[in-house]
Amino acid sequence: TEEGIEEDELVATIPWDLIVKPNNYDYHGYISPNCDALHEMYHQFQLGDKSKYAPYINYLINQPAGRIPSEWSKHGKELLSKIMKDLPPYNDALHRYERDWIGQCHGEDTPLARQSYFQLTSRDEDGLMVPFYDMHNHSNDPKRLNTVPHKPKKEGRPFTMRAIRDIAPGEQIIISYNRCHPCWFDTKYDDCETRSHGGTDFLFSQFGFVEDHPQFWYIPQYNEEDGSLFDEIRFCLDKDDETGQFFVTRFGDNYSDEEEEIPFDENVEFLKGELDRLLQLEYDLKNDGELIKSMPSYEWDMTWTYQKALVKALKTAIETVEEIFSSGDRNMRRSSEDDDVSSSDDESRDPAHDREDDYDDLEDDS
Repeated sequence: TEEGIEEDELVATIPWDLIVKPNNYDYHGYISPNCDALHEMYHQFQLGDKSKYAPYINYLINQPAGRIPSEWSKHGKELLSKIMKDLPPYNDALHRYERDWIGQCHGEDTPLARQSYFQLTSRDEDGLMVPFYDMHNHSNDPKRLNTVPHKPKKEGRPFTMRAIRDIAPGEQIIISYNRCHPCWFDTKYDDCETRSHGGTDFLFSQFGFVEDHPQFWYIPQYNEEDGSLFDEIRFCLDKDDETGQFFVTRFGDNYSDEEEEIPFDENVEFLKGELDRLLQLEYDLKNDGELIKSMPSYEWDMTWTYQKALVKALKTAIETVEEIFSSGDRNMRRSSEDDDVSSSDDESRDPAHDREDDYDDLEDDS
């Protein structure tokens, strides 16, 4: 608008009748997968021009496919699986359609069903398909994010969007696809009875892009002997726009009662091993001409964009912990087996770390 929009002002109201929704809508009862919502969406796709939501449905039907990792080709999924290994998102995320729609919702497997599934799961707001709202871009950057949604608490009520700060004339409306993520910064917003708690890996697996900063990373560490969960490493990653430097704003998350969750020495060694593995994979595979030709260019590019984001996140987390250790702060989370301060000069590190500096010269894509 020419005047701009003031904080707390209503940005948009989408009437209930324009929203594609499951037959039994429950504000508090969201489940995943929402089979009722998926079946309703497929039904509307089948109706096409006869759907009462025809303009919106036809718009969705004409959207390009292949952007979500679980839509990718066989070779694209294999490359991403090789890079992920035990890091998020997990192999299970590459087979969501088969797991959710076919396995749990007992849907039929047709091209149209596949299309409706991915349109809903990459656009819905807790099972609601909300036209106009779902066309906005995502960011959790406080300087960019300016709007939050409020879904209807009862059937028949509208879906609304409100400004969380003053929005300047001509400024793009930006929403958050995971506004209640564990690094959420706005304590005034308490409408978090949704599934929007996922981190950066969730956004990549669900929507097919690597978000800008801030990012939240959840890294599980498994026991090598029996595969059981050994520990969880969680941290919030941000970037200084002026210097381009990445930094960890905190270990743990904003929902935790603990002030800080500094990783164990064992966690750091695990992160170093995963960083070495990711760098070695890049060295081995990045110039493989046959592998490049085996998949669409978009899948190849997005796989390495995500790999680069993982490398930057792990590298920054390791450096942050080592800086804390070297500062002599003993009020930190430490290993019970070894009270020695971790050293960043460990000569036993794999030569793959000699390539870390190459990343400092790369343009950041995230």
